Amino acid sequence: MNVWLKRVLFSLVVALLLAVVGLAIFLLTFNPNAYKSRLESLVFERTARTLTIDGDISLSLFPRIGLSVSDVALSDRDAKDTFVSIDSARFAVAIWPLLSNRLVVDHVAVTGLKAYVVRDADGRFNFSDLLDADGAQAASRVPAPVAAAALAAPASGDGSDFSIDIAGLELKSGRVQYVDRRDGMSTTFDQIEANTGRVTYDQPFDVSVKAVITGNDPVQNAQFQAQALLRLNPGGLGYSAQKINVQLSGRLGNLDQSQATLKGNLAYDGKARHFSADNLELTLSGNIVGAHPIQGLKASLTAAQLRLDQRNAALKIDKFSLRAVGQDRKRALDLALDAPALAISPDSAQADPVTGTLKWTGDDTLAVSLGLEGLSGNANEWQFRSVSMDGALTQGDRLLRLKLMSPLAWNMSLRKGSLSALKGDMGIRDQALPSGSYEFPMIGSVHLDLVQDLLSADLNAVIDGGQAAFKSQTTKLATPQPQTRFSLNTEKLDLNRWLPAPTAAAEAKPGAPAQESDKEADQAQDKDKKQGQEQAAAQTPPAPAPIDLSFLKGLDVEGDVQIGDLRVRDVQFKDVGFQVRVQKDALTIPKLAAALYEGTLAGQFSATADEAFGLKLNLDKIAVAPLMQAAMGQSPLSGRGAAQLDLQAQGATTDALLRSLAGRAVFQVKGGAVQGVDAGQTLADVASALGNVLKGRLDAVASPFDSRRSTAFSSLDGRLDLKDGQGTLSKLSLVTDLVRVSEGKPARIDVPGRGLDLVLLAQVAARLPKGLDIALTPLLGATIPIRITGAWDKPEYDVDWSSIRNPSVQRALKSGLMELLKGRDLIDQALPSPEPETPGVASKNSAAPASGADPVERIGKALKGLLGQ
Repeated sequence: MNVWLKRVLFSLVVALLLAVVGLAIFLLTFNPNAYKSRLESLVFERTARTLTIDGDISLSLFPRIGLSVSDVALSDRDAKDTFVSIDSARFAVAIWPLLSNRLVVDHVAVTGLKAYVVRDADGRFNFSDLLDADGAQAASRVPAPVAAAALAAPASGDGSDFSIDIAGLELKSGRVQYVDRRDGMSTTFDQIEANTGRVTYDQPFDVSVKAVITGNDPVQNAQFQAQALLRLNPGGLGYSAQKINVQLSGRLGNLDQSQATLKGNLAYDGKARHFSADNLELTLSGNIVGAHPIQGLKASLTAAQLRLDQRNAALKIDKFSLRAVGQDRKRALDLALDAPALAISPDSAQADPVTGTLKWTGDDTLAVSLGLEGLSGNANEWQFRSVSMDGALTQGDRLLRLKLMSPLAWNMSLRKGSLSALKGDMGIRDQALPSGSYEFPMIGSVHLDLVQDLLSADLNAVIDGGQAAFKSQTTKLATPQPQTRFSLNTEKLDLNRWLPAPTAAAEAKPGAPAQESDKEADQAQDKDKKQGQEQAAAQTPPAPAPIDLSFLKGLDVEGDVQIGDLRVRDVQFKDVGFQVRVQKDALTIPKLAAALYEGTLAGQFSATADEAFGLKLNLDKIAVAPLMQAAMGQSPLSGRGAAQLDLQAQGATTDALLRSLAGRAVFQVKGGAVQGVDAGQTLADVASALGNVLKGRLDAVASPFDSRRSTAFSSLDGRLDLKDGQGTLSKLSLVTDLVRVSEGKPARIDVPGRGLDLVLLAQVAARLPKGLDIALTPLLGATIPIRITGAWDKPEYDVDWSSIRNPSVQRALKSGLMELLKGRDLIDQALPSPEPETPGVASKNSAAPASGADPVERIGKALKGLLGQ
């Protein structure tokens, strides 16, 4: 028995030695590079991707099975573009653990990993096929050595007890380029360095990652660092990250000079569809640049606990808080949102009150508060007893306020909800209003239906004693450009309640007594003028107010507006109707119509996101006198008028708009009168004064302005052409029975500078009209040029006597008329007196002149009176 045992044992030893020697001989003569083509063919067969191994595959045996490979690349599916490439990779596998179905890998080192991740226009990634079920099953059929050589050893499913144990992973000089063709974004993660601790299946391990984030669309240049304790269970779809510490600094899109930090614990169970976060803390600081810049932004988000159970439709939030502060130009931002406790389950729903506030503090202050109270119901159908919003906008002494309140309900299965009983008030408080305040109530409802992709609103109010109704529908809510269609119909609307009060004209300083001399008045005026110039020089001009229409980008809005009675300042419009469109980054009003003072108004308007404006207006058969009285507070003209405006401008400030103003303005007035001036009487006074000058007498000329006088005209026509803010009066024709006024040269109007440089030619008829019996012999047939220069609000007038081709005037000039005119300021005497003359009471203008030049001044004043003041 012992002999047979010895023989069997000897035979086993010999067989084992032969097997070991044979295995050694096989391994020593094995060349893994001979399997390159087979491996590449197998990968293409399984994945439709091209595997390229340009470097050598090195295999070591003792004390571990080691594998190293270089210059490896894998293409996109059915394409030649590279998906991922590796400069070099090496790792070693322990032999004995393989016998117990365990893969124990020594330290893994990867250098020069480059990946090109692309998302197409349909939102599909270029690696999605590798994650599909069929792809995963195909990969599971690849032998372990082949999978290891391809650096793709996916974890098995739950049905396998195969486990992976990696001592550590080191990645150097990595680069991942991400291109999103759907959203038009490109980002590169460069200089990636990653290290891990011992990686064991479904066990936590340490990870640290560093990278540089760059990109041009949008602009990115940031440093990224992250540490966490990860746990991965791909087979069970379980992932967690504990002790997270992520830091980001630099530029990311519109966020510049930023510092961001994320801390806390996150976990996701894919099978249970459960997400949780604990002790979450996100902080952010930096500057937001672009169209809406914010300086010194500081924001924080904290949450003690977040639980989202999608399978059981449960949500729990504890101690959620959001804070943000910053500076927007001259305004300060302050945002706060708090949700102390909220719990929603299939059986119940309850929450502490949720509150939020938003404040923009500056020259204009906006404050909005939001509150939600009384949560009830369950996860499928929940409702808040009250949702309230209180907003206030302060502009100087003016306060605009809006209060709204309504129950809020939402149905998860139907995916629809509503503010079913919306009510509130909108009002204004301003001491400039007659009653000091104004308020109107409103009621209505708002409905959201995600199945029909529809948001609708129906609001009704009582405004200025008339009914008002607003309806809107918004569709394509899930798209980047929703479509909104609305209608507004109101019986009355007085915009004076909402527009800022017009700047009141500076009150005139108490003047000298009515009996003071013209010389004393001139001296006082010169003193006031000098003081005003000194004050203006000492003050720094304010920065021009910006015009920002970037909010028009991406909007798609159409609507119809009908207003029965519209008041803007003191101008009244009737039966106003217009269409509004906001499309293709532009606001247009293609059709505007209204009744205006016995006539009609029609027009068009446009404004684009890059601050380009266009206006076309056509006024016809307008009663001029009541329109001017309403718009200007006085009616120097009467008659039936028409006007055509075609204007364009572009600029980011009001000053820039005025400097770019171009187009034309044409006007016509028929059968009207110039109020305050009687051309016949004025010319008679001037002719008499000229005759007296030639006789050596210096008699006074009565004031040409009297509110009780008028000069009838048959027509008044004009045209103003504009380019780059500079206007040219290319046509002016005022026709009366006695005088014709036309344009001369120069005829310039400076719109941004609010200045004038005009020459008007007043031509006296060669013969007196029938029925007019006045002494005009010295001026008959004369053309009198009158130069108007200076600011709009205070122009200077000058009569060019030397250009008047009239014998009487020429003789007066030879008699020293020009010498009398030198150095005299005729502005004050040219303007009408604010106080009407009282019959029988002599004014200072009718008194005897204090000097020999006064009658000549009266002549100039009388001639300028022909223009209608």
